[in-house]
Parts: sequence; structure tokens; C-alpha cells
Amino acid sequence: MRNPFNIQYSEEELEKAKQQLIEDVRPHLHGEELLTAGRFRRGGFSASYAASKAGGGVAYAAVNLVRKKRAGGLPQHVALALTPTHLYALELKQKGRGLQIKREAAVWDRSALRVSTEQRMGCTMLTIESSSEGEKAILAPAGVKDDPWTLGVIREIESGVAPAP
Repeated sequence: MRNPFNIQYSEEELEKAKQQLIEDVRPHLHGEELLTAGRFRRGGFSASYAASKAGGGVAYAAVNLVRKKRAGGLPQHVALALTPTHLYALELKQKGRGLQIKREAAVWDRSALRVSTEQRMGCTMLTIESSSEGEKAILAPAGVKDDPWTLGVIREIESGVAPAP
């Protein structure tokens, strides 16, 4: 049986989605130069799915509260947009068959960021820590596994910031 969560995208489809996101993100950067942008989500989807099937409403709510806390309070879906001086997290909302930017969820000064990655279940989890603001967010790629676009965005975010200890 084919896994319904194992969605494969062609390079052409990824490039089209990337260009659309870049167009959508630019107006939200207060005139700053955009270096790169990518889609991310809160981690722990499988735990939420399991809780929804096994424990019902209370277990599901508890798991989602933990997921939100681990993501630093960021929305379920975000676009990370990198400029020379800032990293923006922009909330994404479903609209029709696509996503649209709803609002600015967070802005971090790149010079105060520490970034690290960790492999979990085929995904590169991105940890963003802002020592000046005392914030920490752990995000997963938008899909259920890594893709070249997301890995490129992570590499670009990691360059020019201090590695986490």
C-alpha cells in the first residue's frame, strides 16, 4: 500500500512554490533585502495524530499545547524569511489550495541568534534561539521529510549566526 503522507515533488514544482513564497514574503520585510525564504511547521505532528486517535480531546489538546510551547508559541505553519539583519517568522494560513501570509509572528535580530539542527524521523529539525529575547523555537520542514529547498534555507540561516552549544 502506498503511504499517503509520502508526497514527492518535482524540482519544477518546488521551484514554482519557492518563487510564489518569495513574492508573498517580500512585502512583509519592511524594505529589507530577502536572502531566502522557506516554509516550516511545528514539529510533533505524529504525536498529535496519535493523541487524536487514542485519547480524544484532552490528550490531543495537551499534545498540541506542548507542540506550541516547543515551537516558541509560533503558529502551526510559518514562512521563515531571512534578510541580512533579521529572521522573520510569518504566519501562513490555508487559502484555497495554497497558503497565504496572515501576519508577522516574530522577528529576530540575526546577530543575537543561535541556530542548531537535529535529525528526527527523516526531518531536519531547526532550533532557533534568541539569547537577547530569551526565546527558543523548534521547527520542522513543511513536509514530512527533508527536501532540497528546505535544507538550502536551513544552511543559509545557519550561515552568519552563532551555532548553539
